[in-house]
Amino acid sequence: MENQEKKVDQYYQIVASSTHFSAMQEQAIRELMSHFRFVSWKKGAIPFDEYDTHHKFYIILTGRIKVYQINENTGNEYTIEILHKGSLFDIICLLDSKKHFVLTEALDDVEALFAPIYVVREAIMKHPEFNQTLFPYLGRRMRAYEEKATDLALLNTWARTLKLFAKHLNIHQASPNLKLINNLSHADLASIIGSARNVLNRHLQKLKKDDIIDIERSHIYIKDAEALIRKYHREK
Repeated sequence: MENQEKKVDQYYQIVASSTHFSAMQEQAIRELMSHFRFVSWKKGAIPFDEYDTHHKFYIILTGRIKVYQINENTGNEYTIEILHKGSLFDIICLLDSKKHFVLTEALDDVEALFAPIYVVREAIMKHPEFNQTLFPYLGRRMRAYEEKATDLALLNTWARTLKLFAKHLNIHQASPNLKLINNLSHADLASIIGSARNVLNRHLQKLKKDDIIDIERSHIYIKDAEALIRKYHREK
């Protein structure tokens, strides 16, 4: 019992610092956290499927998880999103109570909390202040899905590549680098923009030739962030 109380307190400290729950009172957060449990996966594992997310709701603590679909006939893959620290999953199951079929893969060692999904639905009804941060989060996710769909329809692969790098460019460092998508394989990057690896490789070689990026194994280093952003604005 004492160990469980310590775990709940640890979970509380983690969740209370999250923007998703910042509007809730301490007692309400601790009540919610009493239903959560810890889970972890190794890199390359399949964290969850539609059966898990139909019954459980996850808060990602560390690491990244790729959420994707694949065409079994062609082998073409498309990355829907990359879950990371602070991500909530699965918001679709949370909203419509139906199974949501997607494939998942841990891109790093991952740690998360999970609770029965009905507990989170009850929290939405019981604690209106929870909605003050949850609903804006849902809105941001829907806008992101809409933006990706629009990009696929309206932008070519070159423009999508530039946008991917510009969007994830961390300019608040002495040496700008890529956040969230850093160290992903070229196949994974191609999957994010909805293209083939050989097409992405041609775009990467062009950026390298223009002395905008450098490539070392799976790492892409940004050499000229301003030039990258200028190219992106010309193409979008």
